[in-house]
Amino acid sequence: MKIVLFLLCLSASLFSCKKEPQLNDGIHDDLVEMGIAKDSLQKMDLILEKLNKKNTTFLDYYFHNYYILDQESHDEIKQLKGEEFVYDADEEYQKMFTKTITQKSDQYVQSFGITDEEKHLALEIYVLRLKKKYGPTIDSQLENLNKQ
Repeated sequence: MKIVLFLLCLSASLFSCKKEPQLNDGIHDDLVEMGIAKDSLQKMDLILEKLNKKNTTFLDYYFHNYYILDQESHDEIKQLKGEEFVYDADEEYQKMFTKTITQKSDQYVQSFGITDEEKHLALEIYVLRLKKKYGPTIDSQLENLNKQ
């Protein structure tokens, strides 16, 4: 009888400790549904946890890192060197842009505690798996960014 009562209490406590929904649960579920390899899923879950802690969706992270920072870097150089420089100094502009975007991206990614390896994995997962589903969402955000 004691064992039965113990098992009932144990099962009741397990059911009452349900995991709270997290901001990026949908991305995790999509990756499971897409059949991503278990080790990649575990690594992505670590990235998603880091984003959850900063209250940032994966798509917001992706869009900010690859589009907003791009625009900020371009605008910063244009303000610093002038519009003619941006359009006339191809090689010099590219070097300056690459340096600026790399610094901004590194700072942004590090603010989440995401490593370079995790950054590359997240990009690969987005491009190879998630883009099919979320590409239109990113594209509409990009249209809005370009209108500004």
